[in-house]
Amino acid sequence: MPEVHPRGQVLVFDQSLNAFVAQPGLMLPCTNIAEMLEQIEARTGAYAVPHDPPKYFRYHLSRDDPTFVLVDIHVTRDGEEICIKQDMSFPLFPSDKVIFGHLAC
Repeated sequence: MPEVHPRGQVLVFDQSLNAFVAQPGLMLPCTNIAEMLEQIEARTGAYAVPHDPPKYFRYHLSRDDPTFVLVDIHVTRDGEEICIKQDMSFPLFPSDKVIFGHLAC
């Protein structure tokens, strides 16, 4: 299952290591971006929809909240970072890591 970080990579300070440590994301049973977005909404209530121009997504905390943040969705696969633009059919593999983040490209 791909590892998904719908609010970006979360770092937490670990006092025993005296360092920030990346936290695991959600492990979601999905095969493409569209299924992943459905799973995120089902698990968290947050949802993302394509935004104009065709590159970014509007990320809402709930269907009742009209406010949103523009995010860029990237997939890390075999050490390579891929910008999916708005390709809802982009395939996801079990070893992928998906990160919603600041506008990067």
